[in-house]
Amino acid sequence: MATVTVDSILKRVNTLLNDRTWVRWPKQELLDYYNDAAKAIVLMRPDAHTKNVQFSCAAGTKQSLPADALRLIEVLRNADGKVIRFVPRRALDDSYPDWHAGKVGTSVAAYTYDDRDPKNFYLYPGPAAAVKVDVIYSVAPQSKVLTDVESAGTPALADLDDIYINPLIDFIMYRAFSKDSEYSANSNRAVGHYNAYLQQLGEKTQVDANMEQRKTEGFSRVTGQ
Repeated sequence: MATVTVDSILKRVNTLLNDRTWVRWPKQELLDYYNDAAKAIVLMRPDAHTKNVQFSCAAGTKQSLPADALRLIEVLRNADGKVIRFVPRRALDDSYPDWHAGKVGTSVAAYTYDDRDPKNFYLYPGPAAAVKVDVIYSVAPQSKVLTDVESAGTPALADLDDIYINPLIDFIMYRAFSKDSEYSANSNRAVGHYNAYLQQLGEKTQVDANMEQRKTEGFSRVTGQ
């Protein structure tokens, strides 16, 4: 959960740029870069900005995510708590060639999803209309406006968790120095900040993957599966 305001991020960037009067890089310009940075991070890390909701199914196997969705993260469970497991589509196709044509039911056992079709997924057996399942999906951050950022009462918080503050700052710095990329020094600074942005996101991805692997290995040792 984010606890840092967007305004504080912009002020940190302003300090790093040594532009105290906001002349070379006006606050609105830096806010535009912030909005771009938040969206760029979610493109690389869809799990950085998600919704966990109860989803009302359409009748049949094919389901479409809400309009604000970027891509599916996971289908978790039925409304009664029964888990829903991921199954590769090929396994369903091989075992149940007519699974799309089966009778609809009130409980879902499995789901399948293809990254190449990010806003649709399939449930097995196909549910009846309005059957509820819990899903997690990625959403794009809404662009912040300057009046909300500078609000004295309730200033806008960052869209992403605090762990992403440094990548956000490095992306904003990259865009700021790219403005003067015809000067070799600023061009080098832009490249340096962009590489730092990529490195931090890559390191977090690797750490998360290692943690998931350790959990899986621990489960296998305990259960023998």
